[in-house]
Amino acid sequence: MRPRPRFSIRQLPTSWAFQLLATGLFAFLAVWRVDLSQVANALQGANYLWAVAAVVFSTSTKFIDTVRWRVYLAKVGHPPLLGLFGAFLIGNLGNNLLPMRVGDMAKIQIVANRYGLSRAGLASSVFVVESVMDGVTFLILLVGGLAFLDVGFVPPGLLWSLAVMAGGGFLATMAVSHLFPRTPPRWRWLGRLPPRLQDGLREGWSRFLDGMETMRDKALLAQAVALNFAGWFSHVVVFWLFGLAFGLDLPLASYIVIMVAANLVSAFPITFQNIGTYEFVLLEVMAAWGVERGEALAYAAATHLLTNLWIILVGITALWLMRVHPREVFGLRPAMGGSLSEGRRS
Repeated sequence: MRPRPRFSIRQLPTSWAFQLLATGLFAFLAVWRVDLSQVANALQGANYLWAVAAVVFSTSTKFIDTVRWRVYLAKVGHPPLLGLFGAFLIGNLGNNLLPMRVGDMAKIQIVANRYGLSRAGLASSVFVVESVMDGVTFLILLVGGLAFLDVGFVPPGLLWSLAVMAGGGFLATMAVSHLFPRTPPRWRWLGRLPPRLQDGLREGWSRFLDGMETMRDKALLAQAVALNFAGWFSHVVVFWLFGLAFGLDLPLASYIVIMVAANLVSAFPITFQNIGTYEFVLLEVMAAWGVERGEALAYAAATHLLTNLWIILVGITALWLMRVHPREVFGLRPAMGGSLSEGRRS
């Protein structure tokens, strides 16, 4: 009998091997100074009615985010709100299970194929406007939360880095939306492209700028800012409700910092499903406020697991209710473009 070949980590792709090693490292860092019996006691003694309330309430945060996305799409089109909400939940499911914002690309595909909106406009609303607005909101919430707390563990370099990235991104997006012409420039190199590609760029150029209309229209920008703060503050409420589940005695401002920290970890994933990094960061943040390390780790692990399970559940439910066909995710049916008074099923 031929011996079975032994598995070696060298057989894994480099990125997978790195993530596997990083996951193990951060998981070790999260538990090595923790009394695991204290973690078990905290998990056993938690009031999970508050945890259920937290995950159910988190769905309302997704609905607020959907309403905000609809504001971003004011000049791209007007799909039905429930259809957009379903696509948003499916996108969250994809982002939760797959890397590189695959879920965001899936929700763009669903909305483009089902309701005939321009992919270029959808992409700029998600990958440009949403990202920039979230960055600025994160920075303001973080600075505001720290202003009410007596903490010294947040390095000034991190705050300055966030300020440069968020502020620079916002100013750059404002400049592009206001200064770029509605018709593509007549750059010489564009004339060397195939005619079909040139036509696509001409069409996509104006549609892409349509997705950035929020940055040009003061009324839309005001709505987006209000919804952005409402949406992210509702995320803070979710973490606060989990705090009630574990009986943590922390001020509301602490949960603002916890929310920002958790989302920053999710924005820059270096481990599988952020396992280890999420727990380690939240543990260290909460331990700096005097929370017992065992309780902090129990809180971090529970919020990570339960919110992920809920995202998967509601995402699968949205897939089923909307009866999404694979071609709506992978197909490239030409979008009709323009503004639609009512979304329709393709």
